[in-house]
Formats: sequence, C-alpha cells, structure tokens
Amino acid sequence: MASEVTLSTAVRDSLLSLKDTTRLIDTTQGRLSTGLRVAAATDDPVSFFQAKTLSDRAFDFGEKKDAIDQGISTVETALGGIEAVESIVRQIKGVAGSLKSATGTQFTDLITQFNSLRTQIGTLTEDTSFQGVNLVNATTEQLAVSFSQETASSLAIDGVNISETGLDIGQAVAASNTSFNFSGVTSLALNTGAAGTVITVTYQGTGVGITAGGVTAAGPTITFGTLSILLGVGGSGGGSETLSQGDVLSVTLIGNANTASIDTLASNVFFGSLTVSSTELTVDSIAGNNDNFIAEGNTTQVDTAITQLDDALTTLRSNAQTLGSNVALLQTRLDFTEQYVNNLAGGAAKLTLADINEEGANLLALQTRQQLGISALAFAGQAEQGILSLFR
Repeated sequence: MASEVTLSTAVRDSLLSLKDTTRLIDTTQGRLSTGLRVAAATDDPVSFFQAKTLSDRAFDFGEKKDAIDQGISTVETALGGIEAVESIVRQIKGVAGSLKSATGTQFTDLITQFNSLRTQIGTLTEDTSFQGVNLVNATTEQLAVSFSQETASSLAIDGVNISETGLDIGQAVAASNTSFNFSGVTSLALNTGAAGTVITVTYQGTGVGITAGGVTAAGPTITFGTLSILLGVGGSGGGSETLSQGDVLSVTLIGNANTASIDTLASNVFFGSLTVSSTELTVDSIAGNNDNFIAEGNTTQVDTAITQLDDALTTLRSNAQTLGSNVALLQTRLDFTEQYVNNLAGGAAKLTLADINEEGANLLALQTRQQLGISALAFAGQAEQGILSLFR
C-alpha cells in the first residue's frame, strides 16, 4: 500500500498563499481585460442587480429618445409644408390684386394662374409626409409621441388641413354680371347671403313657365319685371309666370337662411356664361363651394377673394405657431431624455466599472507577492532537504 506524501506545515502554508495570490491575479487580470469590477452576480449581487435595473431603464428611455427624435422631424416637415403653402398663398394674393385692373386675355390668364397656384397647394400638402405621417393634409391625422413607459407621459399632436379646401380658398371663376357659375347639375346649394342680395337668372330659350314653390322660412321675395311673389312658409304662398327668351328673373333675399325653390318646365337655364340643365333648380343661398366669382373691373369681388386669402394666411400662421410650440416641447423632452439616459448609464457604471489605475497597481503588487511566494516555497523545501545531509 502506497503511503501518502506528507508536506510540512511551512510548505503547505506557502502553497496556500501562492494559490490565493494566483486567484487574485486572475481576478485582477479579468477586471483589466473587461473593465468591469462587477461582471456577474457572483462578483457582487447587490451592485450587479442595482446596475442592471439602471441599465434596463436607460435602455427603455433610449428607445423613447429615438421616437422623440423622429417626432421632431415629422413636425418640422409639417412646418416646412406650412411655410411653403404660405408662400403660394402670397403669390395667389398677388395674382388676385392684379385682377383689379386686368382686362381681356390678361384677365383670363390671371384667372388661370390663380387656379393653377391654388391646385399646387393641394399637391404640396399631399407630399408633406414623413414616414407615412402627414400632419398638414387632414385634421384626422395624429402624431402620438411616448416619452416613457407611463401611459400618461406622452404627447398627441393633431394634424391640420392646409389644402386649398382646408383653407377655404375657392377657385377663381370669370363671371359677367352674376355671382354664380355652375354647369351640369340638377340642384344648386348656395351659402346664405346678406339681406338684399339679388340672384339673377337669365333664360335664353323659348317660352317657359317659372313657378315659385314653397320655402322653409318666411321672407324671400321673387321679383319678375313688375311682378313680385312673396313665398310663404311651407309652400303656402307662391305664383307663376311665363318667361320669354332674354327675360330676367331676379330673386331678392330679404332675410337670411331662407330657401327658395324654382321649378322649370323646360331644360335650359343660364347662370352667367354656363348652362344648368335641370327640371328643378333649388337655391339655398348665395355662393357655391366657396368659389370666387370675379367679373372684369369688379374690385369688390377681387377684394372678397383677397380677404379669403388673408384669412388663409391667418390660419397658416396659427397652425405654424401651434406646431412650433410642439416642436419646442419635443426638443425639451429630447434634451431631458438624453441627459437622463446618461445619468442612468453613469450610475450603473459607478456600480460595476473597475478603476483601471487601481487594478493595474494591484496586479503589479500581486505579481510581486507571487514571486515572493515562490521563493518562500523554495526556502521551505530546502529546509526539509537538510535531512539528506545525514546520509552523506
């Protein structure tokens, strides 16, 4: 039976010390290579899990930071669209001003230019999209930006409609002695005009009967030549008259928000220069689809169109101010989030990162200790070898 090797106490102590030193050297070299003082839960459970909590929160806010940054770009795109539309509206306003003194082909060309620029507003707003979000082409669009995991910590930015229809910029229609210009419809819906406004209908066919029907409210009067017809509520009043070619039928609105119905027995009634083919013509109010009916030399009609454009500019400025405030808020949240993420990451680093200078000094000291341990082990072995001198 082989006997076990017996080590002296001195040798055993030297071996244990050398083993501990080697373990410390491995740990120190690991810290120097990774830069971490706490790389796993076994190194320091408390510091490790505290640092992990901070790192996870920093990661979550880092994702929100990217969303905020994209939100800023989306709103800035919308602001750029508003600025461009404002420039177009100013151009249209300049064209409208030129209509006051224009005549003939120049007047017609300016009308065309007015409508062409108006169309570009709609085209531009449709193109003002960022990653599928368009904040200037529909009031139903909304940009939602989340700032954290909390549901309430968010910002919802409502879209606006700055298209030509959203801004209520009607197209320009060349007119002659009339406020209307419609074609190919069986019913006309016109916005209520002020009391005293006159609607003129010129019939250019053979004899036809014009019957004034019922109304929804009392007040309006239909005048034909010397004939006046007071329309009663619910059709209780009314009258009829036969028109010859070239005759004029005038409808004078005495009050607001009234509806007059004119039934024609023939098919053709002319409004201005365009034909309305119908068997029933309903007049609700005074202007159709917000169009600007402008006759040569009629500065009042031009001024009405310019007022419409001024209102559009006011709306654009208001929208720009609102979106600009949202950009400022998003930028503030972005700056805060960046700083907060840095603070969280810094806190996690303080719990886990190693001091490279300190660990370098520790490694040098441990290497010296290791060399001394090896020397001590050698000395202990030499002391035991002294017994061999007895056998010489």
